[in-house]
Amino acid sequence: MPAGRQAEALTESLAALNARYRGASAAARGQVASEMLGLAAERHELLSALIEKNPGEVLRLALPDSVRAGMPTAVQELLEQRQELEGELEVLHVDYKDAKQSHYVYLLKTEFGERFSLHFAHHPPGLLTGTKIRTHGLVVFGAKARDAGETEGAVAVEDGTTSVETLEAGGISGTDSTTAALTTVLPNTFGAQKTLVLLVNFQDKQTQPYTPDFARNVIFTTTSNFDRENSFQQTWLTGDVFGWYTLPLDSTVCDASKLATYAQQAATTAGVDLSAYTRYVYAFPNNACGWWGLGSVGGSPSHAWINGSLALKVVGHEMGHNFGLYHAHSLECGTATIGSGCTTNDYGDGIDMMGGSAAGHFNAFEKERLGWLDYGSSPAIATVQADGAYWLDPYETDGGVNPKAVKILKSVDPITGAKTWYYVEYRQALGFDSFLAGNSNVLNGVVVHTGSETGGNTNYLLDMTPTSPSSFGYPALGVGQSFYDPAAGVTIAPTWANGSNAGVTVSFGPLACVPANPTVALSPSQSQWVPAGTPVTYSVSVTNRDNTGCGASGFNLAASVPSGWTAGFANPVLTLDPGAGGSTTLTITSPVTAADGFYNVPVTATDSADASHTAATSATAVIASVLGVNVSADKVSYSRNQTVTLAARVSANGSPAANASVIFTVTKPNGSKVTQTNAADASGVAVFKYRLNRKDPVGAYQVRADANLNNAIFGSAESSFSVQ
Repeated sequence: MPAGRQAEALTESLAALNARYRGASAAARGQVASEMLGLAAERHELLSALIEKNPGEVLRLALPDSVRAGMPTAVQELLEQRQELEGELEVLHVDYKDAKQSHYVYLLKTEFGERFSLHFAHHPPGLLTGTKIRTHGLVVFGAKARDAGETEGAVAVEDGTTSVETLEAGGISGTDSTTAALTTVLPNTFGAQKTLVLLVNFQDKQTQPYTPDFARNVIFTTTSNFDRENSFQQTWLTGDVFGWYTLPLDSTVCDASKLATYAQQAATTAGVDLSAYTRYVYAFPNNACGWWGLGSVGGSPSHAWINGSLALKVVGHEMGHNFGLYHAHSLECGTATIGSGCTTNDYGDGIDMMGGSAAGHFNAFEKERLGWLDYGSSPAIATVQADGAYWLDPYETDGGVNPKAVKILKSVDPITGAKTWYYVEYRQALGFDSFLAGNSNVLNGVVVHTGSETGGNTNYLLDMTPTSPSSFGYPALGVGQSFYDPAAGVTIAPTWANGSNAGVTVSFGPLACVPANPTVALSPSQSQWVPAGTPVTYSVSVTNRDNTGCGASGFNLAASVPSGWTAGFANPVLTLDPGAGGSTTLTITSPVTAADGFYNVPVTATDSADASHTAATSATAVIASVLGVNVSADKVSYSRNQTVTLAARVSANGSPAANASVIFTVTKPNGSKVTQTNAADASGVAVFKYRLNRKDPVGAYQVRADANLNNAIFGSAESSFSVQ
C-alpha cells in the first residue's frame, strides 16, 4: 500500500479511536489511549517520510486542531501542529554526482536557535539565504530531511509564494518569487569578494589530498579569473586559505551544518577573524556525503562545501549558487523547439557553468540578475520591441560597441504580470568558453535561452536543432535558419556570424491563437472535516491560459462525488477572455449516513469548444463524528465562596444536540480537578454550577467540556476563569 494511503488509513483509525476514547469510562480510557499511542507513533513515522516527497499529501491528511485537542497529551506530542514560524531562511543546493539526486534544501532558523526544514507543496520561494520570513505551515516534529542536518522537525507549506511573507529584504525584493523579484540585481556581486577557504579533514580520515597552495591557485587564480571574465572585469575573489584542521567528526557522518560549525571553531581557535570574510568555502576529503558540492543560494556570508575534488567545475558552480544563481536548465520538446508536453533537464545547459559545462560562461539571463549585463557600466542587452536587424558582439569579450545579447518578449503571465523573455547570444571559443572550439553549430549561429521575471530558477537553453542527434551539443540557430513562435508572434533569424560579430533579424507579426489548458484551484485547499450530512463550500477559481490571439472561451465545471452525495456549482459555466480568471462556489454535501473517512472529490474545468483543453484538481472532505462545542463561564473573574455557572453549548450539524452528555472538568491552579456530568437541554445547553469554597486557590482555572451524543459523536471545548 502506498505511504499516503497507509497514513490516510491510520488517520481514520486514530479519529475513530479518539471517538471511543472520549466516550469511554475513566477505567476504559487507559487501554484506548494506549492503542491511540501506538497508531500515532506509526502514523508519525509515515508522515515523517512522506513530508519530503509529498508535502501536499501531509497537508491533506492533517488532523483539525479541534480533533487533536481532545486526544491524550502523549498522543498529541506525536501529531502534526499548525504553526506560524519566523526566522532566517537558508536555501542550499546539493549537487550530487548522480544528477537525479540533486535537490534544494530550505531551512528556517528561528531566533531561539531552532532549525526546521521547509517543504513546499507548490512553488518554492525564489528568495535568497538570509531573507527574514514568516511562514504558515504544518510541523511534523522530529521528522528529518535529507541533507538538512540536525533539525527540530519538518514543515509542510502549501505554497512558497502565498504562504511565505518576507519580513526583511534578503536581496530579492517582494514577498515571493513574483515580478518584484528581478527589479533589482542580486546583492554582493561586484568588486573583491573576500573569501575564507578552510581545509578540513576528519578524526578517522586525516588525509590531505592537496596542498594549501593548490587550493589557493584553484580558488584565487582559476575561479577568480572565471568570475572576473564573466563579470567583464567587475568581480573577483580575494582572501586566504587556512588548514588543514582535523574536526571532531568522523568521515562516516554527513552533516554539512556540523562540519561548517566545527571548521569555524577550529579557525577561530587558530586566530582567524571570521568577520573579515563574506564568503566561506569548506574543502575536505571525500566523506559519507554522496554529493560533490553544496552551496547556499546567496547569503552574507555565503557558504560552499567541496567534497573531494577541488576544481573549477565544482568551486565555480557552488560559488555561482553563492552569488544567488540557480541551475542552467534545458527544455526538451521532442522534434520541436517549444510547445506543450516539454520536459526539462536541470543541468541541461551544456555551455553554462551552472548547467553541464565545466567552464562555460553564465548565460545572459543569469548575468542580468547578477548585474554583469545591462546594469550600471556593465555591457548592454538590447531589448527589442520593433522589427529590425540587430548586431551582437562576441559574448565573452570586454568592450565592443554592440550589445552582448538581444532580449525579446515571449509572454506575460496574466495573473502576476511577470514577463518571460527570449535571450539571444553570440558565443565564441574565447577565454573560458574555449571549450567551444570545433563546435561549428554554436560558433556559426546564435544561442537562445528563455528566462522569466518570476524568479531565478526559470532559465532554459532552447534546442534550435531539435531533429538533429545530440541536439543539446548543437543548440544554436544557424545563419539562414529562422525560429518562429506563433504564441508571441515573433521570428528570430541570424543573418551572419563572422567571428567578429553577428547579425540577427527580429520581426513581429499577428498572434496566432494558441489554446492551452486552463488552471483550476480550490479554496480552502486543505481537507475539510465535518460530520455526515454537513454541506461544505469551496471557492473554485479558473484561469483561461489561451494566448491573446484567441477569443473568449466557456469552461464547463464538473465535480465527481461518491454515490449518495450531492455537488452543485453556483455557476457551472465560466466564460473568460484569454488570461482572465473567474470564480464561483461549489457546495458538496454527504448523506447523513456517510461513514467516517476521507472522500476525494475531483473537480474539472473543460473548454466547452475543445474538450482536450481541461484541468483538474480535487477537494478532500473528511467525514468525522464530531460535535460543535462551546463552553464559557458567566463571568471572567470570581471571589472565593461565589458560584461559577458554566454553560456548554452543543450542536450537531449546526442544530442543537439535545440530551448530549457533557463532562465538565475544572482544573484548579494547584492541579486538582473537579468533574461533573450533565445532559444538554432541548436547546443543546448543559449547565454546571460550581461552588467555590474559602480554601480554593486564587489564580487561573481551566475549564474543559467533553460532549458525546449517543456515544457515537463527540466534541470538546476549553475555556478559563480566574479567582482573586
